[in-house]
Amino acid sequence: MKQSRWCRICVQSTFFFLHAALAAQTNIAPLTAHEWPKLLRRAQQGNAKAQIRVALAFSSGETVKQDFVEARRWFLKAAEMGDPVAEHNLGIMAFRGLGAEPSPIEAMKWFEKAGAAGYLQAKFTAAIIYETGDGIPQNLGRALDLYRQAAEEGFSPAQNNLGIIYESGSGVARDVEAAMKWFTKSAEQGCAIGEFNLGSMYWHGIGVPQDDAEAAKWFRLAAAQGDQKAQLGLGEMYRLGRGVPKDERVAAQWFRKAADQGDVAAESRLGILYLTGLGVAHDDFVAAAWLSRAAEQGDRDAQANLAYLYEMGLGVPLDVRNAYLWRLLSLGTTTPEKDERLRRLANQLSKADIAEAEHRVSGWRLSHKPHPAEISDLSPDPMQ
Repeated sequence: MKQSRWCRICVQSTFFFLHAALAAQTNIAPLTAHEWPKLLRRAQQGNAKAQIRVALAFSSGETVKQDFVEARRWFLKAAEMGDPVAEHNLGIMAFRGLGAEPSPIEAMKWFEKAGAAGYLQAKFTAAIIYETGDGIPQNLGRALDLYRQAAEEGFSPAQNNLGIIYESGSGVARDVEAAMKWFTKSAEQGCAIGEFNLGSMYWHGIGVPQDDAEAAKWFRLAAAQGDQKAQLGLGEMYRLGRGVPKDERVAAQWFRKAADQGDVAAESRLGILYLTGLGVAHDDFVAAAWLSRAAEQGDRDAQANLAYLYEMGLGVPLDVRNAYLWRLLSLGTTTPEKDERLRRLANQLSKADIAEAEHRVSGWRLSHKPHPAEISDLSPDPMQ
């Protein structure tokens, strides 16, 4: 899917992030060994909710030994009685290949069936698969239709993704007013990604007059929910003094929250703050640690700065070979001809050292190719 460089869809890599299912998972009380026999009897007597709870126990290994085949069998019993949550979970299992061989076609059958019964999560899930074409032919028209159905019924992740489609003009005419409408609906329901995207629209002045204060407001709401990109954005606003008073100490606090979640850009920014002593006590060793984390994940600014640290021996041992390696990675090239600093480093190394560094760079790039993320947890259906 074509996206702008800052708006974020409710999707993880080429697979999907089941936002609502994760949130709902917390509504299920832990299952104890004492409760298991009673639950199993209810499931055996045909209670669909009990069957779903038994299936979830088998899928997670809660109280019983993890067994995806058994989980699938119990979901199927509930699905045969028309339970849409069970149908949706069968779709997840089919898509991931849990309890049987992976089958995106079978998965879509279950998602469509659950969606037709009004289960909004299933409509959303099916929409993402149609949009990305994961394992099935891409169908942007059907994706848009399902997103719109779920969005109009108030499903906030679908509202966010519909906003992305209109903002990017993917499969439809670009319409920033429609994008603002759906981002606002999503954000007003407390969807963190929707809040971030709405703040981003205000930050960039797309669909609305540019407004730093409004951007900071929505970033703050998303950041408070733990959204790492919103934490990064809010930190940047405090660093620059846009929409909030300039405060590098507070900026460092938000960068740290995002960095602790693995946000690469935040790790890189935090490293620079420790290197310069802005908002935090100057510490070359801590700076090197954060920059190393970001560099290992592919952040080119961090790679360039880490190369500088190795070149100067700041926070790390002076090491020209490592300086050359990280500088080379930061440039995305394998030859030193077009970069003066790289040429200077190369002049301090032997041909064997350069060849070894280039070999390591090639190996690094192969080992750091992105891998698709897995589908998220199964949807629960709490006992009533």
